[in-house]
Amino acid sequence: MVNKKRLRSPRGWLVLLAAVLLMQTVYLTPWRQADRSVEAASTAAVQADDSYSFEAEAEGHVLSGRAERKTCAEATECSGGGVVGGLWDGSSLTMNGLTVDEAGIYTMTVHYISGDPRSFAVSVNGGAGDHYDLPRTADWETLGTYAIELELQAGSNAIRFDDEGGYSPDIDRIVLSKSGTGGPGGPSTGYEAEAAVNVRTGNAAVSACQPATGCSGGLKVGNLWGGSTLQFRDIAAEEAGVYTLSISYVSGDPRPVSIKVNDGLSENYALPKTADWDTLGIFTVEVELQAGMNTITFDDDGGWSPDIDKIELAKAGGSGEDPGPIDDIGQIGGVIGTAKHGSIKVNAHEKGAVFSTHSYSITYNTESGLSAYAWGDKTIVKGAYATAQLEDQLLDSRQYGEHVFKLSEVEKIKDGHGKGVRITIENSSEGLPTMKQTYQLYEDRPYFLVSQQIVGSLEMSASDTAPLVVNAKGGIDIGSYGDNRVLITPFDNDMWSRYQARTINTPLNNNNYVSSEMTAIYDNVSRGGLVIGSVTHDTWKTGIYWSGSNDRLNKLKVYGGFTSQTSTHDTLPHGKVSGKTIASPQIAVGYYSDYRSGLESYGQANAAIAPPLKFDRGVPSGVPVGWNSWGAYESSLSYDKVVSVSNFFKDNLQKTFSNKGTVYINMDSYWDNLTEQQLRDAVKVIRKNGQKAGIYYGPFVYWGDNMAQPVEGTDGKYTYGDIILRDADGNPLPKVDGAYAIDPTHPGSKQRVEYIFKKFIDYGFEYIKIDFLSHGSFEGQHYDPKAQTGIQAYNQGMAHINKVLEGRMFISASIAPLFPSQYAHARRISCDIDGSLGRTEYQLNNLTYGWWQNGTIYRYTDPDYMTLAKGGSYNAAQTRVNAAAISGTVYMSSDDVNDPVAQELMKSLLTNKRVNDIATIGKAFQPVEGNTGSAAAEVFVMKDKDDYYVAIFNYTNERAVKSVDLTRALGVKSTSRVQLTDAWTGTKLEAKGSLEVSLEGAQSKLYKVSVKH
Repeated sequence: MVNKKRLRSPRGWLVLLAAVLLMQTVYLTPWRQADRSVEAASTAAVQADDSYSFEAEAEGHVLSGRAERKTCAEATECSGGGVVGGLWDGSSLTMNGLTVDEAGIYTMTVHYISGDPRSFAVSVNGGAGDHYDLPRTADWETLGTYAIELELQAGSNAIRFDDEGGYSPDIDRIVLSKSGTGGPGGPSTGYEAEAAVNVRTGNAAVSACQPATGCSGGLKVGNLWGGSTLQFRDIAAEEAGVYTLSISYVSGDPRPVSIKVNDGLSENYALPKTADWDTLGIFTVEVELQAGMNTITFDDDGGWSPDIDKIELAKAGGSGEDPGPIDDIGQIGGVIGTAKHGSIKVNAHEKGAVFSTHSYSITYNTESGLSAYAWGDKTIVKGAYATAQLEDQLLDSRQYGEHVFKLSEVEKIKDGHGKGVRITIENSSEGLPTMKQTYQLYEDRPYFLVSQQIVGSLEMSASDTAPLVVNAKGGIDIGSYGDNRVLITPFDNDMWSRYQARTINTPLNNNNYVSSEMTAIYDNVSRGGLVIGSVTHDTWKTGIYWSGSNDRLNKLKVYGGFTSQTSTHDTLPHGKVSGKTIASPQIAVGYYSDYRSGLESYGQANAAIAPPLKFDRGVPSGVPVGWNSWGAYESSLSYDKVVSVSNFFKDNLQKTFSNKGTVYINMDSYWDNLTEQQLRDAVKVIRKNGQKAGIYYGPFVYWGDNMAQPVEGTDGKYTYGDIILRDADGNPLPKVDGAYAIDPTHPGSKQRVEYIFKKFIDYGFEYIKIDFLSHGSFEGQHYDPKAQTGIQAYNQGMAHINKVLEGRMFISASIAPLFPSQYAHARRISCDIDGSLGRTEYQLNNLTYGWWQNGTIYRYTDPDYMTLAKGGSYNAAQTRVNAAAISGTVYMSSDDVNDPVAQELMKSLLTNKRVNDIATIGKAFQPVEGNTGSAAAEVFVMKDKDDYYVAIFNYTNERAVKSVDLTRALGVKSTSRVQLTDAWTGTKLEAKGSLEVSLEGAQSKLYKVSVKH
């Protein structure tokens, strides 16, 4: 067997929406040596008001490496007069004997001194270390504090501070306190999941924990699956505000859960697995409570969620954020030179430069090393700079001695974006490699590109390159504050990942949200917004880390080097890029009056560099219409079933359910249930019936465990043990989705692809669905040493597939990274869809925030197949068709044609010419609203030539009335009268200003709209 696809079991269901990543920082400032020694403090701890204070320099603590006890300067007012310093170059401080009365979550407030920003890793009782970035204090004689939440055991604990090979602050003392409900500093309040006041629905039930588990009260609430909820009631808060919610849970595998506070939006979180099903874990998130009583609801979203033991809530403390220097664009002096290039003007100033087009300007201050971006009269970004992590050195553009801009070195360029200029600022300091910050501006583009290059005389290695960093309170201000959001984009579409439109007011130091490759920072009311994202995907996985408050962003880091076990599915850090010149990803930055136009512009910017895959060698360019086997038959596919499907389509559907006569009959996984002769015969039947045959393969996965198994097409030269991806020590990477990752650069894996794909071509297949491609992007030790990163290996593997297929087949990428995108005609916009109403809503979440991929980076977005008989009702089945029709689209059915119920649904729902005409336009509908959190929009619109189309959805099984503001939805005048034609019935109605539609449970409407002038 060469083609096994895992069956997605309930215990494997994930929603991949959140990533936890802390920015790695190690700083270059030389360590300050104390002038005099200090005697170790004699008092280890002082207890007062349920808090415990421990001196860093106390006897009994263990110092390693260069760490030393030092005396503070008199002006510093250190507790006990001393600190532990010298935490650099592989040093640590382990504070022992930290005794607390009871186990639980504690707030550790670290009192420290650090004249520049520094970091450390904190581990408790020998556990794994967590990385934290501490802001600088005012100077090297001023104390600061930083709060971290830790789980401690009753009795004695040990907390280790490790410099991770870089530079860490001087540590004065720590204070441990049980967090509290009503305000900062008091004891936290716990709420038991099994409490009688709580409400459970569906399968949710109270059960006993195993004694070894250590559940609070010995009980938990489990069976959160299949549409079940657990609602905590009577959650008391003395004052409104942001609280830390700590969830005690048990989950032997990774599982998601949605959390809703009161009547707010649900937010979906991917909780990591605990050690086993008898071990507790803690997961913390930030929630906003109202004063008085609150409810917190845990929802499985129709999948499987962890068992819940209890929750604890504590008032979140201050952000501790250092506003940092913000460049004053009025302080760069007078103009000393000007150059014009078409509509682009470059002004050299005494202390900086301004680069501008008709829509935006970039101001660079050569004294501070900071830049600002303005659109019109609004400065939207202030205090922008760049960083790069070289082994144990963090390069920061602000800290270089010189920032040089030369007007004479402005270059004219012409590339896929158009005509423009390239402007470079060189940052240099003695003993450091040069950091070049590069801006590319174009005459007719609403965005500019920013990147960086690190240039040295010797070979270097970088694990993190960030050409755009902001660390300033209110540093990004889009100028409108109606309903400000930040878009979180998933790396790929595996594990039922969702997009999220998070509130911009996500507390500082909350690191649960890193967007992959791109983001939009926008006000959903005015729709104005900033769109930022990588447009080069040849080397780096790009991450966007952010946090904000007061409707503004305070932190933003756009960096190459992003990995996460829950997002990118990597178990290893991002590969290091080596060379004498190291280039960052290229980042597009643009502000738009409608963020939706900005997302489409971002897609076009990517296509300007890597256009979508061309149609070649007779592959039809229109929307693929047809049938796919997986939803209908899964692992029971057979020759007889394929023939039945082909004949059923010919006899019943083909005249109306096709694209200009083209219909595909696609065999998904388990096509190798058929013999080679049956495969050839099936293709002949399909062709005889006037159809095209499609097939399936996973080129970068191995579903077996036999490492001695010969690899197909290699004549026994290679085994699967040879071609699977391993770490630097030679260990296989852990399985993901039940399969080992295959190294795309290995000659054995390439020969395997050649052998299988050439057979497909020989058999006569004209369509291929390639699956589980994310495995090919994993970080690991690749056979080709030039593939230093997972994305470099992925590009090599996908380019090889294109070369082998020679343009002979329509290529549909199934489970795959969003980028790079140039290797497939279509990509699934979401994970598997089973035909149920809940999965249709999930698919439309991905359309809500990912529609812009259609027609820009991919020819079509694929909403997965339509399995109508599994929808649960006629309305749900019709809604599944509507969802597919508006999504781009790869328009595939997937029902058992031998099932009479499925036959009738297919004949009824796949033969409506008006609906099929909309689907075969091949354009994705836009959402009207972008404030849905992790849910789907209810109203979508599309304009094609002079016609408008509107789709309206009811995702519940209850009747609902939906109101549509036609001016906001279509952009027509409020006085304009419109005529709407129901695509299913042909019924016409007229409306002006707004439209109210009454929908039955699970029902949706699809209208063609004409504006009457």
